[in-house]
Amino acid sequence: MKNKKILAILALAVSASVFMAGCGFGGEEPEEQVEVTVTPTPEATPTPEATPTIAPDVQDTTYTSADGTISIKLPDATWANRTDETNTLSFESPDVGNILILHGQGEETMAATVIPSTQDMAVSLEQADNDKVQGTDFEIQNYTANDVNGIGVYSYVTHMLNTEKSDGNLYVIHKVFANAEEYYSIEASVKTEEALSSVQAAVDSFQILGNSTLREAAPGTASAADTNTAGTDAGTGTDAAAGTDANAGTDAAAGTDAGTGTDTAAGTDGTSDTSSSGGSTTIPNSAGFTDEQLTDTNQTRTIYRNSDGHPLVIQPDGNGNWVDFDGNTYTFTGEQDAYDEEGNSYYWHGEGADVYYMPVQ
Repeated sequence: MKNKKILAILALAVSASVFMAGCGFGGEEPEEQVEVTVTPTPEATPTPEATPTIAPDVQDTTYTSADGTISIKLPDATWANRTDETNTLSFESPDVGNILILHGQGEETMAATVIPSTQDMAVSLEQADNDKVQGTDFEIQNYTANDVNGIGVYSYVTHMLNTEKSDGNLYVIHKVFANAEEYYSIEASVKTEEALSSVQAAVDSFQILGNSTLREAAPGTASAADTNTAGTDAGTGTDAAAGTDANAGTDAAAGTDAGTGTDTAAGTDGTSDTSSSGGSTTIPNSAGFTDEQLTDTNQTRTIYRNSDGHPLVIQPDGNGNWVDFDGNTYTFTGEQDAYDEEGNSYYWHGEGADVYYMPVQ
C-alpha cells in the first residue's frame, strides 16, 4: 500500500513536469529577439534666400526733392536718400560716401553763414573743423570762384591727408551758390579714389528747380516757360532758324516772352559787355556754362525743332544721353537729326550753346 502511494506521487510529479514544460516554464532557452533600428529621414536643408545684387547703372538715378525745388543725379543705384526735409537733403552709399545739400535764406541766416568766397576762407573753414592743420591733415585742391550775374559759385575739393580726422573720408567735394539773399551748399564725402570722379559728376549735376534767386547760376535749370516760349511764331516775323525776332531785335532763343518783350532767361545780363558801336564783345551766359562748354559741341549743342524752328540747348548727362534743362532725353539718328522722347524731330547745325546765347548785333 505504501509503495502504491509513492508511485502515485511520482506519477503526479512527472505529469506536472510535462505540463510545465509544455507551457514554457521549463528550462528551454528563450527565442532570440531581433532588435529593429529605425533610421530617421534626414530633414531637407532649407535653401537660403537669394540676396538681391544691386545693378548700379540700370535705372535712372535722378532724385528730385519732395518739394520739387532741387534735383541731383546720383552716381548709381547704391545711393539712398536719408533726409528730405525743407532746406536739407542727404544721401548715402555705405561703401562710397555721403552727399549733403543745405539751403538757407534771409538776412539773419546769411549774416551767420560763412561763404568760402576765397581759398583762404576755404582753408579757415576746414581748419575750424576738428582742429585740422593745413598740409598735415588736409590740402585744398581745384579751388574756383566764379560770378554768374551777381551770384557767386565756389567749388573746391578737400584732400584729406589724415583720414582719422575725417571719419575715414579721403576727399570732400564742396560747391556753394550764394548771393546776398540765400545760398545752396553741396558737400560730398568720398571714401575711395575710384569714386571721386563719379561723385564729382553728381555734385555738378545739381539743379535748382524752384523759385530761387540762385537758379540762374546752376547748370541746366532753365524753366519750361523759358524753353517753351523761346521760339516765336513764324507768322510774327521770327527767324525760325535762329529764334530771333527781326522786327523787335529780341533774342527769342534766350527766353523771350513775346507778350512782354522781356528776356526772362537772360534778363539784363550784367556780364554782357557792349561796345559803343552796339556790338557785343562777350557772350552772355544765363545757364552757368563756361566759355569752353559754350563752344565745345561735345559738351553743349543748340538744336532746332523742325516743326517751328524752336531752338533749345542740350548737354550730355554722363551716361551717353543728350538732355535738355528739364531732363528730357534726345536721341541722334545721324550726324544732324535728333528726336525727343515724344518723337518730335529736331535738326542740329553743328552749333554749340554759344549760338543759343549769342546776343543780337
